[in-house]
Amino acid sequence: MTANITILIADEMTADRLRLKTIFEQLGHTVIEAKSGPEAIKLFDPKAIQLVCLGLAEASQNSRSVALQLQRLAPDMYIPIVFLTRELDSDALSQCLEIKGADYISKPYNSALISAKLAVITRVLMMQKTLAEQNEALSKYNEMLLYGQDVAKVVYENITYSNCLNDPALKTFHHSSHTFNGDVILAAYKPNGGMHLLLGDFTGQGLSAAIGALPLADIFFDWTKKGFLMRQILPEINARLKRILPDDMFCSAAFIDIKANDKSIDVWNGGLPDLLLFTPQKKQARKLISKNLPLGVLSPREFEFAIDSLSFQNGDVLLAYSDGLYEAKTRQGEGFLEPKLAALYHSENGFTGGLDCLVAGMKQEGVLERSLDDISCLEVSLNSHIGVHSADSHEPSGTRGAPANFSFEYRLNAESLRSVDPLPYILQIITTVPGLSQYASHVFMILSELYSNALEHGVLQLTSAKKETLEGFSSYYEEREAALLALQEGFVNIQVSVVSNSTSGQLVLRVTDSGSGFDFESVECDLSRNDVPYNRGLALLKQLCEKLEFADGGRSVSAYFGWQQE
Repeated sequence: MTANITILIADEMTADRLRLKTIFEQLGHTVIEAKSGPEAIKLFDPKAIQLVCLGLAEASQNSRSVALQLQRLAPDMYIPIVFLTRELDSDALSQCLEIKGADYISKPYNSALISAKLAVITRVLMMQKTLAEQNEALSKYNEMLLYGQDVAKVVYENITYSNCLNDPALKTFHHSSHTFNGDVILAAYKPNGGMHLLLGDFTGQGLSAAIGALPLADIFFDWTKKGFLMRQILPEINARLKRILPDDMFCSAAFIDIKANDKSIDVWNGGLPDLLLFTPQKKQARKLISKNLPLGVLSPREFEFAIDSLSFQNGDVLLAYSDGLYEAKTRQGEGFLEPKLAALYHSENGFTGGLDCLVAGMKQEGVLERSLDDISCLEVSLNSHIGVHSADSHEPSGTRGAPANFSFEYRLNAESLRSVDPLPYILQIITTVPGLSQYASHVFMILSELYSNALEHGVLQLTSAKKETLEGFSSYYEEREAALLALQEGFVNIQVSVVSNSTSGQLVLRVTDSGSGFDFESVECDLSRNDVPYNRGLALLKQLCEKLEFADGGRSVSAYFGWQQE
């Protein structure tokens, strides 16, 4: 704005109006005249006029009414109103200034005083315009920032969300205290059936907390799809977060590995509140406490991997939640969670209502209105069908023109068995065959059963009978890890052969181990025995394969899997 402004003078006294107009024009300003209040309202253009000089007639109430109408015509603009008065009526002036009048000018007019007052008003107007321009620029910047946040939020949700969260066995709840949620719930089906789940809670809130979820989700989904195990995925996530996150940032997390085929779960808890396993036969929930430090705290060499391994029955429910729920308060400032869980613990009907009851309680008791942290909850209704028929039917890019006939062999000695899981790498090679990739879930299930049987029962000489009880199930996997760590000799040999043409194909997997073999004819193969949490592997293999052949006293097993090209 220049020093010259446009001024509207409204005064019934012609001589006074012309005198003031002359003074303003001598100072370089543009003047618009109005002989009355109604005419001033008619001539008033808030986009063209920067100052109004309003004569204070004897009926001062009329002047105040005109002033109020002018202000209503420009509600979002600052256009000062200066009152013109012949006599200094303090009460009238006070009333005018109360309605946001900027100043007054006394008659008869003093050119020097008017010039000084006008200079002050002009400076205020210039500052007001500068402020308006800055506000407009800030508003545009805020719009761009919000748009950027919306785009980032969509990208974030697309990366961290998977259709597996729509599985009927899962219920989830997210409440964010900011635009971005620092909590994350990830779910992915495993190629051999079952599911991987991860509930994570990053330090802080908002974008700074949510950004760590992107590399975490990338590794989680990619490595699960390729068939890597929980004990391989977690160290990789920890190493990545340790490398990229600031020292004061980490992710408290719970990783759940659901093994639907043998009705068991492994749980790794690093810094989250206790996970709760509700069993219909027991009134008290089993607590799965944190045994590890959060992800991103320890170096790869120091990383901890202490897990809980346990079997489940159809109908058991697993509940996990972030510390936002643990710290939640009601409207009365009292802790929300403990009374709710106590009611669930002692319910004669078990975990009735579950997560739905917790969410309803949070809404009813005002928890969500008062939350200062993100709140996330995960409920899993455990059953032996989770992820069993969940293979993606699409064929990965790059498979057309891949070799249709080939064979290869993997031989793992004791050192390799201790440190390497060959299954993801073998699966990647096998699924390059045109038409076979859509059966990746079946193939991985067959391969993992053959390999685990060869390793656990052949090389390590473990017996499945230990899985009959909950305690025995846990000790079985503890013994497996200890025996594998101490292994000094033995081998597992994996031979893969693929023959296919334009109409059909056959995959042959032959796994041989250095163990003492077993009486395969005496093993009961009945998948309908839901009461037995072990000895289901061979029954599953016979169901999936065209043919299953044993040789060398049970030390060698060949599985034949055929498919039709589409």
